Amino acid sequence: MSSPASRNRFLAPLLLSVLLHLLLGVWLWSTEPSSTPVRPMSTTSHAVEVEFREAPASVPTTPPTTPGSRPPPIPRTRLQQKKAGPAVAKSPPPPPEPMMKPPEPPAAGTADPADVAEVRRAPILLPSWMQAPASTGSLAVAPEPRGRTLRPGDPELRPESNEEASERLTARLQDWADDDTAGVRAQGTGGHPYLGGMRDSLAESLGHTPGGKPKELGVNNPIAGLLKNYTEAAEQYGKTGGPGITPPSTTPLHSEQLAARFRDEAAAKGMIASAQALETLDALEKRGALLTVQLELRHSRTGALLGSRLAESSGNRLFDAFVLKVVPASLGELEPPPPEVMRNKEELKTRWLVEGWHHPPKGVSRSLASSLASGQLMILPVELLTASPNEEAEFEYRVRLNKLY
Repeated sequence: MSSPASRNRFLAPLLLSVLLHLLLGVWLWSTEPSSTPVRPMSTTSHAVEVEFREAPASVPTTPPTTPGSRPPPIPRTRLQQKKAGPAVAKSPPPPPEPMMKPPEPPAAGTADPADVAEVRRAPILLPSWMQAPASTGSLAVAPEPRGRTLRPGDPELRPESNEEASERLTARLQDWADDDTAGVRAQGTGGHPYLGGMRDSLAESLGHTPGGKPKELGVNNPIAGLLKNYTEAAEQYGKTGGPGITPPSTTPLHSEQLAARFRDEAAAKGMIASAQALETLDALEKRGALLTVQLELRHSRTGALLGSRLAESSGNRLFDAFVLKVVPASLGELEPPPPEVMRNKEELKTRWLVEGWHHPPKGVSRSLASSLASGQLMILPVELLTASPNEEAEFEYRVRLNKLY
């Protein structure tokens, strides 16, 4: 009884649902657009030229507009098409590249950290008061670098042929042989009175020409010569175990004679220490010159100067210029060289070693000797500042024939 009644209860909604779906399908079928064949997309390419204009780096100042005048047009990006084709979307121009600011110079009193680290690596074995000032004639100034930059296409970058290499090596070997022969000849023929007169004339002119004083050459440190020799002796002592000072002669030194005579007397110890201090300073002064140059001269058969140049610089531009300045006045016009000096050559070519020996003032030398006699090498900066103005360091010029070509 209940089963047919329940089926009749669900039959009416089911029929209504089927009818609604049928009506919905008929409506959709009647409203569907007619299908048309789809055209394939054209694959032909169209050339498009796009021109971009860069924005100015800085905003130009707008000129004042007068009444009745039109403002200048603002430049815009143009898009031109040579052939008709599909529309191309306009893309905005790329933003201008940011301007690079120049590097700001370091503030006063500051330095590059890399340079500071490089300086700190170098050990300093001398007290600060003994270091030479950074002037033209001080030991801290290095010679100017000499060289040039090679660029692509430079003739020196061309590969060297075998013939050129052979000629270059032959010329170099010949130059070495000539230099060795010239050095040997200077030791023999160099003692000729004619060459001795050239040496004395050049040395005298260097010592009496104005502009050859230490301060005029940029050497302001009164103990520059002693400092240079002391530094070199300390470096050589660290490398070889010896200071490199010329060994004393067989004749006993004054301190040795005093020690042998007053060996057992305590009152003589101070006198012996003072003598040893003076001998130490004298050995340091005689160790080497402060400035040295190699001067090359060329004279004709008549004795006229043909040319002069520096074969080796001293590192002090003022000293080099002073030596070249003195040469024409002292050796410009000489007597004709004798045949034994010319040796059937077209010109007389010589090379001289010009040395500048720096001697400290006598007051500073006495202070150094006193400090050495007390058992320690120490001199106060006040003593350097309060030195007598009449006592100045001196330059002693020495000239020696090095090579005779």
